[in-house]
Amino acid sequence: MSITSIKNFSNELFDEIFDYLDGYHIYRAFSNLNHRFQRLVNDPCLLLKIKHCSSKPGKIFLNNWKQMMCLNRQQIYSIDFCMSSYIKKFFSSSFLIDSSLNHLESIVFGELNSEILVSVLIKLTSLPRLFSLTMHMPDGLENPNEIYRLLFNLPMLKYYKFTRGDPYLSVSLPLATNEQISSIEHLDIEHYFNLNELSIITSYTPQLRHLRFMHELDGDQNLNGIIPSMTLSNLTYLSIYESNLTFDTFQIFIRKICSKLKTLCVITQSQDINYLDANRWEYFILKYLPQLKNFRLEYDERIDDDFVFPIYPGELNQFTSSFWIQRKWLLETKIDDEHIKYSIRPFRYITKSAFDMK
Repeated sequence: MSITSIKNFSNELFDEIFDYLDGYHIYRAFSNLNHRFQRLVNDPCLLLKIKHCSSKPGKIFLNNWKQMMCLNRQQIYSIDFCMSSYIKKFFSSSFLIDSSLNHLESIVFGELNSEILVSVLIKLTSLPRLFSLTMHMPDGLENPNEIYRLLFNLPMLKYYKFTRGDPYLSVSLPLATNEQISSIEHLDIEHYFNLNELSIITSYTPQLRHLRFMHELDGDQNLNGIIPSMTLSNLTYLSIYESNLTFDTFQIFIRKICSKLKTLCVITQSQDINYLDANRWEYFILKYLPQLKNFRLEYDERIDDDFVFPIYPGELNQFTSSFWIQRKWLLETKIDDEHIKYSIRPFRYITKSAFDMK
C-alpha cells in the first residue's frame, strides 16, 4: 500500500483499526511515526487495550511502558498481564496505580504471590472505573480471607473471576454488615466452597446476578440452618460443579436461595441416581424455576470393579415427554473408560460442557 493511499484514510478508519490492536503495540509503532499519528495516539478518545504475556519484559518494553504510563495514562482501558516471574519488579518500578487511570475498566492478572497480590489489591481501590477483575491464584495462597476482604472493598467492581491454582481454600469471613456491601454482580470462582462459606461470601454481594462455583460437602451438616441466610433475589445464572450433594439436598439449596434463575448448569459426581429422574426434574422446574430458559446437567457415574452398571441404563429414556421435547433439552449418554457420562443439554450445545455454557 502506498503512502498516498494511507494519507487518504480517515482518522475514524484508523480508530477502528486501532480497536483491534494491542495498545502497547499501537504506542510503540505509531507514537513517533509522524505528527498525524502522534495526535491520533494521544487523542483522549482513543482507549488502549494492553496485553503483555512475556515472563521477562525487556528494557525496551519497560522504557516504552514507563513513557506510555506518563503520557497516556488516561487512555488505558484494559490491562492483561499474563506474566508471573518478573511481575514483582514490574509493579514496583513501572506500574503506578492511582486515580489518574480514570478510564481503566478491566484488569487480568497472571499468577501473583500472596505478598504482591495484597499490595496490588490495596492500590486498586483508588481506581474510579474498575469494573472487571480476573486473577489466577497461586498454589498455597496464604491469606484468602484478606484477598476476599480487599476484593469487596473495590468500589465499582461488577465482575470478578478467580482461576484456580489450589482449588482447596478455606475462607472464614464474618457475615457482611450494611457498610461492607459490594457492587459485584458476576462471580466466577474456581475453588471449592461448602454452602456455609458460600452463604458468607454472598452476604457481601446482594446484587449478584451470575454465580459459578465449585462445591464440597465439608461443613454442610446443618443445611436447613445455613441456607436461609443466603438470599440471592437477583440471581438469574447459576453454574455449580459438585461431587457429593444428594439430589434432595440440591433441591433444598435451590429453593432457599430465592432466585429467579433463567440458566442452570449442574455437573455432579454425587452417585445419586435421582439426578436422572426426569419426572422429579420436570416437577421441580415447573414449580420452583418457572423462568428457567437454559438447563444443563452432567452426571458422571463410575462403573464398579466388578463392571456392574448403574440401574439407570436398564430403564427407558424418561427425557422424552413433551416438557423436554418442547425445550429441546436432550439426553446424551457416553461410556468413557470406567465412567458413564449422562448429559442433559440444549441441542445446539450438544458438544459443549455444561460448566462452560454462557
